[in-house]
Amino acid sequence: MRKSEVKKYYDNYISEQYSIGVNDRIFMMYEKLKDLGLSHSSDVIELGCGIGVVTHLIRKTVTKGQIESIDISKESIEFAKQKIKNKNVRFYEGDVTVYSPKIKQADFITLFDVIEHIPVDLHEKLFLNVAKMLKSESLLLINIPSPASVKWDRMNAPEALQIIDQPISLNRVFNNCENAGLEIIKFENYSIWAENDYNFFLVRKKKVFKNNPVQLSALQKAKRKAWRTKFNRLYRY
Repeated sequence: MRKSEVKKYYDNYISEQYSIGVNDRIFMMYEKLKDLGLSHSSDVIELGCGIGVVTHLIRKTVTKGQIESIDISKESIEFAKQKIKNKNVRFYEGDVTVYSPKIKQADFITLFDVIEHIPVDLHEKLFLNVAKMLKSESLLLINIPSPASVKWDRMNAPEALQIIDQPISLNRVFNNCENAGLEIIKFENYSIWAENDYNFFLVRKKKVFKNNPVQLSALQKAKRKAWRTKFNRLYRY
């Protein structure tokens, strides 16, 4: 499928996105970011931002850091610019498989419900490009529908699918991460509207294991000591 067809589709998808607004899935993505340490000073690159609904939430927390949001649809970007005028938020039209961000090595990079809409033959290119945006402590968050849920929609509700909507397997994500020098540090199959309908991946640059001892705070040390006392007393083998 030609890129121009995809751009045209999303240029004409604005009204539907706006009518949906902040739904359960979008709010859960924002909550995941906050749980992972999103702060007022975080720098965020949002790949595949659409009309900026997630951006609208992120800006509530990120008031000092920079937010850079990218989408292939020019009309979506123009819509987002009219809705969100914060000085620390920038919107750009671009192809995320080749886009070079203005923020160099952000704290968080998001691909929220994006990669299932990018042809799989471009995924290797996408992951290699995203790897360049990550610093050693950066986190990449990927959210996609579970493969089973996409297959179910194909059979039972094809009208719910977008112009490109593919089942993306865990193996495919793992292999693309491995090839790009990335590692999955958390995987979660979870439920939003149907049981097990979404997959979430937390990814970072691959690190060399050094067997460094865990650094514990005084409180953590006290808790561990209390645990040992408890299980030595109650669960001695």
